[in-house]
Amino acid sequence: MNLLVVEDNPRDMQELLNLLHGWEEQNQPLGIRAESCITADTMQAFQGYDAVLLDIETPGIDGMAFARRLRACNSRIDIIFVTCHTDLVMDGFSVHAAGFLPKPVEQKQLWETLDFLAKRSISRRADTCVTFKRGTACDRYYYDDILYIEARLHNIVVVTPQTRQKYNLSLTQALENLPQPPFVRCHRSYIVNTTKVTAVEKDALLLAGGGKTPTTPTYSTAIQRALLALKA
Repeated sequence: MNLLVVEDNPRDMQELLNLLHGWEEQNQPLGIRAESCITADTMQAFQGYDAVLLDIETPGIDGMAFARRLRACNSRIDIIFVTCHTDLVMDGFSVHAAGFLPKPVEQKQLWETLDFLAKRSISRRADTCVTFKRGTACDRYYYDDILYIEARLHNIVVVTPQTRQKYNLSLTQALENLPQPPFVRCHRSYIVNTTKVTAVEKDALLLAGGGKTPTTPTYSTAIQRALLALKA
């Protein structure tokens, strides 16, 4: 399980890390990234994490604003607020927070939260996903979150309802990492997730949420087979 921990107080951070490492010793390894503030890099690195332990009051971009950005781009990541301000609990509902840990964080509460997150992570990983490398970061996408993938020069762009992210891959390489069906080539420059297709037009596929991808007769048979497989 991969965790992002954001806490600007060095003492509170060390106490959190000690508790996390204690849980690790009795349960399973954790991939922990510890940050004292939210930077532009942090804002781009959330795809690879199962959960974030987030101090609401952080310098620069505050924790609640970061949580809203996280939730807009990733519906699955668990957000756990760590705060002295329990009066902000109601604000957490707006970003569907999975929990609040009041400071000072108690071992029992944190460990119970980690037990819950670990079980949730196992369940979610049963929903298969694909990982694309972006520089030194790895972004994980659940298949159901992907609408389509578009080729752009020597890169691809993965499109979800919330995001568009570029990777240095070919369309063929991307398709090799995806199940076929439901992912099929619908155009020389597009791969579509056929579970998202709501209608088929002469030269386009209409997608859930109002998007669409172009299509050509070359790929019509593969598209029809994929759509029929969904109904079987």
